[in-house]
Amino acid sequence: MNAVRAFRIFAAEAFRDGLRRRLAFAVALVLVIGLAGAQSCTQLGIGSMEVNGETIDGSVIGGYLAPILFGFQAWAVLAIAGLLAADHLARPLAEGSAVLWLARPVSRGTWASARLTGALAVALLCGALLLGGTGAMLVLRQGVAIEPAFAAAGATALGALVVASLAMTASLALGRTAVILLVLLGLVFVAFANGVGLANELAHPEVAIGGLVGAVDRYGPPLFTAIAGAVAQWNPHLDPGDTYAQSMLRLAVWAAGGCLLLIAAFRTREIES
Repeated sequence: MNAVRAFRIFAAEAFRDGLRRRLAFAVALVLVIGLAGAQSCTQLGIGSMEVNGETIDGSVIGGYLAPILFGFQAWAVLAIAGLLAADHLARPLAEGSAVLWLARPVSRGTWASARLTGALAVALLCGALLLGGTGAMLVLRQGVAIEPAFAAAGATALGALVVASLAMTASLALGRTAVILLVLLGLVFVAFANGVGLANELAHPEVAIGGLVGAVDRYGPPLFTAIAGAVAQWNPHLDPGDTYAQSMLRLAVWAAGGCLLLIAAFRTREIES
């Protein structure tokens, strides 16, 4: 079987498998709640507001609301990608169905890549609906520019690939519960490290942060930094500089490394028939 054709067949099956899982209902629920929250939040400050007798222009509110809301929605997409990938490869291995798929003339790398693509496609479909709906409401109601939304969506998609590939690799050695905890705690810690790094860059750029937090911020996947660099363009009081471009380059390196690590780990994994 041609490798490209095999990949397409397996990826399509992995995508359908992702939609059939019970976790898909939780993803749909997150999507509904996220869009409902965006619908309520984007109504805040339409036109102008008065606080203590002072009139606040709606554009000022949008400059603060848009980065927070869109950033939160993007972070939810990263979590969804990690949770979907947590057992999308390990589950067929445990159930024994992987043996039937791999009995065909197809490489392990092709099948593992297809499973990753299927899980990622479900997460990105949810992300397109969630971020697309949120971005549209922000543009139409708050009057913000649309370009930062596209930039943040790109950072989210690349970050989702990083999270999904690492989560799927971890699932070959750890149980599903452990991988889920690793994904959630890892996202929180990376957000904290990147947030501290951004704050330090603004306040004391000449001082480097040490310890584990500094190492994660400098060398780890800049998941939060990339998204923040994009959405910060909505606030005229923030100057992201070239943070976005640098973070996207590092994310691309981490994405490639995560995919290669997954394929290498799966090739050495013993599969019981």
